[in-house]
Amino acid sequence: MAGWQSPKRSAVTPIVMVENAMKAVEFARAVLDAEPVGAPLMRADGSLWNAEMKIGDSTVMFTDAAGGHAMPAFIYVHVPDADAVYEKALAAGAETVMPPAEQFYGAYDGGVKDTCGNIWWVSTHRKLMSDDDLAAAARAFEEKTR
Repeated sequence: MAGWQSPKRSAVTPIVMVENAMKAVEFARAVLDAEPVGAPLMRADGSLWNAEMKIGDSTVMFTDAAGGHAMPAFIYVHVPDADAVYEKALAAGAETVMPPAEQFYGAYDGGVKDTCGNIWWVSTHRKLMSDDDLAAAARAFEEKTR
């Protein structure tokens, strides 16, 4: 079935639907070096119908919530330096959800909430783990946090 996937998008494309979505677009651009995929499509009333941004090898769509149906997102983003991106996010007005820290699953990550209510989890992969090692680390973490 040739041509089933848009050449502009990844196979799975999350949609961030919030009030004042252009603020979230600008946040992604400033903090994650997101690149626009074409020009934003605006509604006649000036609200954002659709803006597509490329973050690494993935695409995220942004739209203004219509009819009170805002749906902020939780987006996990792999980055080369979680500390640097976290600090950029705070400088761009985000609030801390969790400062970056070493995690049992081999990543160094943490999160912020942007001014539109989206949570951006930034992660730098540090350790490749087998499925068995990951499961054992998860059990040990559960035991430790009970």
